[in-house]
Amino acid sequence: MDRSHHRNTINHYINLCLYAIISTGTAFAQSTPAPSNTNIAGPSASATGNVTNQAVQVLQGPYAVNTYGGGVSCQGATFSVSPFLMNSGNDSDDPETFSSRNGSWGISAGLNIPLDNNLMSLCRRRAETEIARQQSEYEKSRLDFELVRLRICGEQIKSGVFFHPNSPYGKICADIVGTAPNGLLMTGNGTIVSETK
Repeated sequence: MDRSHHRNTINHYINLCLYAIISTGTAFAQSTPAPSNTNIAGPSASATGNVTNQAVQVLQGPYAVNTYGGGVSCQGATFSVSPFLMNSGNDSDDPETFSSRNGSWGISAGLNIPLDNNLMSLCRRRAETEIARQQSEYEKSRLDFELVRLRICGEQIKSGVFFHPNSPYGKICADIVGTAPNGLLMTGNGTIVSETK
């Protein structure tokens, strides 16, 4: 199918429409008579001024996060207070212009509260569990330390070896009591508690 003839027909109609619009516009422009009496006012005005726009933007920070170890972090309500002070001025040496000073101050406050109390109470319970676990681990490690100290100090008392009472390390075994090779009940720093029977 030969479409070249079809395109020429479309272009021909577009050209006719454009010619009609252009010729009508110039006919309207030529047929409008110019006014015979024209008054033109020429007012003149000038104004000067100085405008200073100042704004304070309050950015709320994230919630306060408390970390309890073991990957437990709980968010809580946050209250933030932000004071601000702004000052601007216009100083001039020209006697016909006025110097001006502008200042403002204020305090902006924000309160952020988590909306889901169930999650907050769940996190608090998890934090209490983590604190109890850490406390029990501490007590276990403390017990292990004391048992090792008791065993080693007891062995030293049985062998008859003691820290000097004035030694800074004499306090390590000072509360451990055992039977020395001479049959006396003694502390780990060599102090005699009583004679064994």
